[in-house]
Amino acid sequence: MEFRQLQYFLMLCNELHFSEAAYKLGITQPTLSQQIRVLEDEVGVPLFDRIGKKTVKTEAGEILEHHARQIAQQLENAKTAIADLTRLHASHLRIAVLPSDLDYRLTSLLIDFHKQFPQTKVQVFPSIDIVNQVLNIEVDLGVGLSMPAVPADQRLTRIPFYTETYSLYVHADHPLAENEFVSADDLRTIPFVMYPKGFYGRDLIDRWGLEYGLTVETIMETGSATSLLQLVHAGIGATIQPSRLIESFPSLNIRAIEIKDSPIREMVIMYRNDKYMSVAAKAFIHKLETSFRTFR
Repeated sequence: MEFRQLQYFLMLCNELHFSEAAYKLGITQPTLSQQIRVLEDEVGVPLFDRIGKKTVKTEAGEILEHHARQIAQQLENAKTAIADLTRLHASHLRIAVLPSDLDYRLTSLLIDFHKQFPQTKVQVFPSIDIVNQVLNIEVDLGVGLSMPAVPADQRLTRIPFYTETYSLYVHADHPLAENEFVSADDLRTIPFVMYPKGFYGRDLIDRWGLEYGLTVETIMETGSATSLLQLVHAGIGATIQPSRLIESFPSLNIRAIEIKDSPIREMVIMYRNDKYMSVAAKAFIHKLETSFRTFR
């Protein structure tokens, strides 16, 4: 069994169409068909069923796909590890983060990281689908929230690195602005500016509200922490955000008020444990952990 045959096999698994798979591989369809037949002869069972114009994987095909993808990943790990060594860490690091945290604490960390790894290209992607992006190897690291309700995937390593409470953010002239703390009952008639549903931070707040019979009614929704606090500054509405966020916006005329029995978020670093971890990726994780310790 040759690795080239496994590459052909995996492409056909992706496309489930001989013509499309052959086109993407840059070979003819007869060549692909021949290589698949050779592979099937070697394993002794059909890997695909041809039903009219449809191509579907057999049970044996599913088994081989699972192991072939592991082989392909291990080979990619070896290539990356060697490149990491020979190019003096001139690697490419892709990181998916919560959209709300793009402009919140990460910029100074990225500046420090660049000083240590000036040859490493870093891409930071805002995402509300971090887990799947990490699992599909679209990114190398994910920085998101712990989601206890989501079933654990054995391929995924999660490292908790920071826990914080939430506060109510209001304009300094708001009737609640002088309160030391508020309860869920105090929030029932307040118009809110919040992230849209589907954002981790919004879903966390909504789940917390359900525990107290509170529905967060929004008058405006955006995907940026900066814009939400500017809307609060303009008197459009209040918002519920991580308590320490206020420290990043000292010039805005707003107050952060402690919420009694507030929502709590646990932030985690995520990566696939079967994928090679570059020196740069390990260093970024370390910087993230040490940087956020200063906020405790």
